[in-house]
Amino acid sequence: IQDIPGVQAVGAVSYLPLTGLGAGTAFTIEGQPPPPPGQDYITDVSVCDNGYFRALNVVLVSGRLFTEREMREKSNVVVVSESLVRTYFPHEDPIGKRLSIVMNDPIVPTEIIGVVRDVRFQNLTASPHPTTYWPHPQLAYGTMTLTVRTATDPRPLEPAVEQAIRMLDKDQPVSDVRTMSQWVATSLGQARFSSTLLATFAAVALVLAAIGIYGVMSYAVGQRTPEIGIRLALGAEAADIVRMIVGGAMRLAAIGLGAGVVLALVLGRTLTTLLYETAGTDPVTFGWVVVVLGAVALLASYVPAHRASRIAPVEALRHQ
Repeated sequence: IQDIPGVQAVGAVSYLPLTGLGAGTAFTIEGQPPPPPGQDYITDVSVCDNGYFRALNVVLVSGRLFTEREMREKSNVVVVSESLVRTYFPHEDPIGKRLSIVMNDPIVPTEIIGVVRDVRFQNLTASPHPTTYWPHPQLAYGTMTLTVRTATDPRPLEPAVEQAIRMLDKDQPVSDVRTMSQWVATSLGQARFSSTLLATFAAVALVLAAIGIYGVMSYAVGQRTPEIGIRLALGAEAADIVRMIVGGAMRLAAIGLGAGVVLALVLGRTLTTLLYETAGTDPVTFGWVVVVLGAVALLASYVPAHRASRIAPVEALRHQ
């Protein structure tokens, strides 16, 4: 497969990122006391080769990756993720440290030889889990996923890759072939649906709010028609009438927006799972919401205010 024109890197991994699949196990660290009962050290477990890191551009932060010998023979070495280092080795260099996982049979200490950047195996919204990467001879896994990095659009190369696999084993099944862009889209599917649904409800609520403000202001202006006529008869300018009505409406809108912001800050945590790289209390988002709702209130109150300012004083006084 590596010799196919356009292929830059080829690797294999037990669980592909963003699929929601994975395996995890408890582990211990040599030289450290075991954790208290119920507080086990936990790591996600991934079986892979060096080609996987290159194919998915998983950057090596420190140490090294597996040697050719380590990928052919059991050598008791492991590569770990940055999140595992932050969680279990916060103030020390993990290279050369040894850990043991419950999955290994027998359980033997394994040396940490390298640290790589975090990868999101579950989805794009979940924080990366501490992860250990094992060469296949050390932790054999029955099903592997082939990862291929290409210099161009990967889809035209799919038949050539499948043919190369069948040349080695004509009975080897090849299924669920996707690009990483498709996996990303699948991972974001539920979040996009939820976001679209929330955006639809928000748009409907915005329209209803505008209609409500306009209706209330129209009714309030109608009730104050005699007062407006008297003010106009006593020399008030049209701009004074507009300023009086819109100012009163905006004061009420400010009170409502203030109460809404406080309530949103309190309830924002419940929406965190629907957000990606955005906090439930994002100040930019809150700022835009205040601006948009304020503009809606301004427009909805200006229309009846402008209409009231054009009433003839005599016509207005007839309502008295």
